[in-house]
Amino acid sequence: MIVMVLALLLFAFLPWPVALALYVPVSAVSLFSVWKVRQAQRQPPRTGTQTMIGEQAEVVSADRNAVEVHYRGELWRAASSQPLNPGQPVVIEGVEGLTLRVAPLRNAPPGR
Repeated sequence: MIVMVLALLLFAFLPWPVALALYVPVSAVSLFSVWKVRQAQRQPPRTGTQTMIGEQAEVVSADRNAVEVHYRGELWRAASSQPLNPGQPVVIEGVEGLTLRVAPLRNAPPGR
């Protein structure tokens, strides 16, 4: 938008037809750039821990003290308020440091 305002100065220094011929493309490129930036800002995150929330993982091992889950080819430490069994699908509810907060997946049979 600032570029469009600055491009108005063309009309002070150049003949009107030449200034208009330069101003229209500059304005079009400026508006297109602003539109693409706003479009990109509305996209959900594609990297980081925020993308994990709501995703499904599978319990690999579950003891009283430790739970490990398999998520996208990686093993993660997990914590759950409910007891879990190996092979049970879970949903990731949050991430606290390097530990996933998980809950059993609804409508899924416990264990294998």
